[in-house]
Amino acid sequence: MNDARAGANNGQPDRDDPVTRARELVTRGALLHLDGDAEGAIAAYEEALEIDPEQPTALNNLGFLLASGGQLETGIEMLGRAVARGGGSSMAWMNLGGARAAAGDLEGGIAALRRSIEMDPGNAMAHDSLGRILLATGRADEAESALRSAVAAAPGTVEPLVGLATAVGVRGRHAEAADLLAQALALDPDCAAAWEQLGVVRLARRDLGSAADALRRALSLEPERASARHSLAITLLARGEPDAATRELERLVALDPSDVESRLDLVALHLDAGRQGDALAGAEEALEIAPDSERAKRFREYAVTGEAR
Repeated sequence: MNDARAGANNGQPDRDDPVTRARELVTRGALLHLDGDAEGAIAAYEEALEIDPEQPTALNNLGFLLASGGQLETGIEMLGRAVARGGGSSMAWMNLGGARAAAGDLEGGIAALRRSIEMDPGNAMAHDSLGRILLATGRADEAESALRSAVAAAPGTVEPLVGLATAVGVRGRHAEAADLLAQALALDPDCAAAWEQLGVVRLARRDLGSAADALRRALSLEPERASARHSLAITLLARGEPDAATRELERLVALDPSDVESRLDLVALHLDAGRQGDALAGAEEALEIAPDSERAKRFREYAVTGEAR
């Protein structure tokens, strides 16, 4: 039957065949995703999975999109099914690692990324993701090794250079970090992440004016880059500009009202300036978001009693 139908179609795939139809939908989903239509891509992948519930590419791509969109639990479940299918692919394991880490399971993320690299040692994105997660867990030496592998696997790529510079900077080798960032910015002068990290390196070296310049450059490229704005506030405070630092922290809180630490940094500046009322209001707002925050409780007490912090 199949042979006869293939002959009737001049050797072309049978479009009525469920496997063929599922693959076509996966291809359509991938094209929609590339065009920026995540909703359309999700619909195509879901339709493919209605036809073939274990179609591995559909499971991987749909899991990635769902996890990236904040549906971590469902995304992880899809990606888990993708890697269970014949051992999975390096990309599926990499996506699972990223999703697990985003959900707070850093060790599970690390394990999945290591599996991804075992399957494809040249997967630069997996090395890069592994290095960044290791850095977040305080394993700077392991992170540096992973990020060096990422740079080697994708020479001339900006992101691994910035990641490696971050790890090297954390380990105190600031001159080397600055050199790596110079390489990254030569490749892409508009890379906000590179400018931010250069600002952090300059701050660590107490080159405060140049640090502020680099951080402002990062923010000119990505105004909502919260970590760069927080570093700029710290830099301005170190330069003896508390009012300017206060304005940056106020912008941070406006961008993300749930950012408790920035709220409390702002409270600290209010306390230092003798603005007890503003400090008390800020501490109370922080406690509404994080009732168990010992720092917020301590600052509230300082604001009420007028004690120096």
